[in-house]
Amino acid sequence: MKKARAFLLNTMILTGTSLLLRTVGVTFTVYISNKVGAEGVGVYQLLMAVYAFGVTMATAGLGLTSTRMVADQLVRGSPRGARAAVIRCCLCGLSASLAACILLFFGAPAITTACFHGKISPLPLQVLALSLPFMALAAAISGYFTAVRRVVKSASAQMLEQFVHMGTAILLLTWVAPAGIEPACLCLVIGGALSEVCSCLYLFVLYRLDLRRLPDGSAPSSATMGRILSICLPVGFSSLIRSGVNTIKQVMVPLGLEKHGLSCDLAIAQYGAVRGMVMPILQFPSALLASFSSLLIPEIAENHVQGRKGHIDYMIGRIFKTSLLFSVGVAGILYTYADELSFVIYQDISVAPFLRLLAPLVVMMYLDDMVDAILKGMDRQTPLAGINILESVLSVVFLQLFLPWLGIYGYLFSLFFSELLNGSLSLLCLFRTTRFRPPWFRWLALPALSMALACLVGRRLVPGLAGGILFTLSFYLLLLYALGQVTRRDLCP
Repeated sequence: MKKARAFLLNTMILTGTSLLLRTVGVTFTVYISNKVGAEGVGVYQLLMAVYAFGVTMATAGLGLTSTRMVADQLVRGSPRGARAAVIRCCLCGLSASLAACILLFFGAPAITTACFHGKISPLPLQVLALSLPFMALAAAISGYFTAVRRVVKSASAQMLEQFVHMGTAILLLTWVAPAGIEPACLCLVIGGALSEVCSCLYLFVLYRLDLRRLPDGSAPSSATMGRILSICLPVGFSSLIRSGVNTIKQVMVPLGLEKHGLSCDLAIAQYGAVRGMVMPILQFPSALLASFSSLLIPEIAENHVQGRKGHIDYMIGRIFKTSLLFSVGVAGILYTYADELSFVIYQDISVAPFLRLLAPLVVMMYLDDMVDAILKGMDRQTPLAGINILESVLSVVFLQLFLPWLGIYGYLFSLFFSELLNGSLSLLCLFRTTRFRPPWFRWLALPALSMALACLVGRRLVPGLAGGILFTLSFYLLLLYALGQVTRRDLCP
């Protein structure tokens, strides 16, 4: 019972933190879009897509490995092994991040020349490269806090990081008042780099203080570098390839739109509208599930080590049902109120058609995140790596084929293809690993029909965005309750 309360408390902490950070993040996105326009958002998103490859090279698999190793050592009664695992994860992260830093820093001139049409110099990318070692160390320490179920500390570090980033960027953009896309991007990346340094130092201090709370244990450490690499390398290799291909994909989008006949400025603006303005809206509600995703790994890893297959199947069932009912509701709201949401958030309805087209995709997006967390907790990161690599490579092929022909809709088609392929293969891997089989009609078809009815009634009866959404969601929950899809046990577990 104590453990269940701790899990619930950690879930609430992470959910609240994630909601706050995503709210702040969307607000910051709106601020940036108003400050630099869709083209500036496109350039910044393209810059961050290139930087993401360096981030992946520096941190891929590190947080998962730290969480898995610390949880495993504590289950075996070896606090000494848990400390050793964190130290070795930090060393691995430091080695990888220094290599990534050097590669990104000295490769910045060639990258910006090839990808940005002279719109920015190498300096913003070089500033970001210097933050990679700090990010890697923070990832390893955050994994420790997830494993010991003290997520409030890593959550507070995320909040510190976000507010330092935003505060520094806004101050620079206000005081310096830069004219042009590159100076604005430089203000943003300076804030991002400084936030990573502050977050790392803050987490290190918390980690040193937290070591006193580890219980005594006499079991020897089994946190060998070989075991650490056996977890980190498959995930890291997969993530690195996927990130590299994803970076290529992001660079291909504006180039493909130009081949479709758009000017360079308009191509980057359309890319910025989808990547920098629509995707944050689609991903925002997933904050309510993100806490489960991160906390699932140590819980399932512990049950997997103990061989409690029945309990794992029970956990998967609750996760599946919650994820599907929630994501269907989100998809219906985003589809039905796309115009109003676009205008309220950005004072511009030009992104509404993209939001409406991509809204149904959130069902697979949210479910895929949960399935990935389950598989990682069950030591199935290697087949998951293969799935990610296959999906990334095939999506590049689809972009190459459809972008010049269909323009921005070719990009949207590629997003659908990537998510559906990855999610389907991940589900197949989960079903082969466990005995769990979801009742698709009760957990997906009935909720979809209920949400469609709720949206239709809400749209006709209740005017306004806030009132319409509140009525629609309430009616949706009422229908689910009447159909037996939501019970008192679900509401009060």
